[in-house]
Amino acid sequence: MEAKIFIPSNALALLLAFLLCISLADATTTKNSSETYTNYLKKACNSTLYPQLCFESLSSYTSTIKTNDLKLSTKALTVTLKAASNTSKLLTSLSKGGNLSMTEAGIIKDCIDEMGDSIDMLKQSLKALGSLNGTSDHVQFQISNIKTWMSAALTDETTCTDGIAERKISDEVMRKIR
Repeated sequence: MEAKIFIPSNALALLLAFLLCISLADATTTKNSSETYTNYLKKACNSTLYPQLCFESLSSYTSTIKTNDLKLSTKALTVTLKAASNTSKLLTSLSKGGNLSMTEAGIIKDCIDEMGDSIDMLKQSLKALGSLNGTSDHVQFQISNIKTWMSAALTDETTCTDGIAERKISDEVMRKIR
């Protein structure tokens, strides 16, 4: 049996918003205690719209993130990409189940398309984040591109969730999506 990961309905939006808020100006700070790493993450998450979700999603990675903004951004983006991929797989599975009304099938198809676009933007952002280098102006340009792609990914995800919220979907299908 495959393990299922619980993904709050707005997890992708929250993590994407978190990434948009991160400043990469202080890319490396070295402090060496578990408490310091946890406090660093709490402080970073407290600057987001959903600090508890941020902390819960990333707290198991504090020993990897330490107090490094770039590592924090990379891990947050990686976690977001995994959540988006899992969501896309769930939606694809639902669409192949054959128990959907025509309206539900259309909504799910739209979401699959939107999530695919979102995943592409997340992958592009992760790749760019992994290759930040060069002059300060060039790095700022790369960060600007990442923010643009992250915003596009968030828009795609929001379009999907808004489509679900605004249209008639059975309680059973809604439960599966949640």
